[in-house]
Amino acid sequence: MGYIFYALNNSANCAGMAPPALAGGAFGVAALPLAMNMAGTYIIVNTMTNNRYIGIAANIQNRFQTRLATVTEMGFGPAILANIGVTWGVAHCRNTLPAPPLVPAAAPVPGSIPIAPAAGAPYTAIIDGAVINLEHLLIRLILTQLGAGGTVSNNLMVGPYVNPTPNPITVALQWGAMGGLFAANTMQVIWGAGVAW
Repeated sequence: MGYIFYALNNSANCAGMAPPALAGGAFGVAALPLAMNMAGTYIIVNTMTNNRYIGIAANIQNRFQTRLATVTEMGFGPAILANIGVTWGVAHCRNTLPAPPLVPAAAPVPGSIPIAPAAGAPYTAIIDGAVINLEHLLIRLILTQLGAGGTVSNNLMVGPYVNPTPNPITVALQWGAMGGLFAANTMQVIWGAGVAW
């Protein structure tokens, strides 16, 4: 059984991304959540609309830095952004070996390799000789397996995704508390060989 563990245990709410208003109508300095200076994948969750966005970046901090201007230009304040959480990290992958435990693990299983996205390239891993698009899989996992309802605002890779390997794959997703918006947790499901999510 192949194995993919999305270890997205870095997390925060986005309240600090709203620059404080200053006297005279100007704005102060906004701040990104700490520890974003890494390649990886992220999930943004808006608890007011129950919408999610799943993305990848060769540097998550740089990706979010470009969003700071939009936050200021749109006039979003800390009270609004405190309802938006983000969780981020990297996926760990492994070819078929003896099955990992059925109970979700608190950390990636031994023998799995962390996979970080590269700039301008699809976020993929080879499992059992087949290319797995880790971003597409995460979007479909959120849409079809998480059970949280709501919407996903990705425009690409929202269509069904079939497991291209000859074996089932254990897929686990670990997320952080997002600044108190959620309880940190891990879910784990089996993606059957030839099964579409």
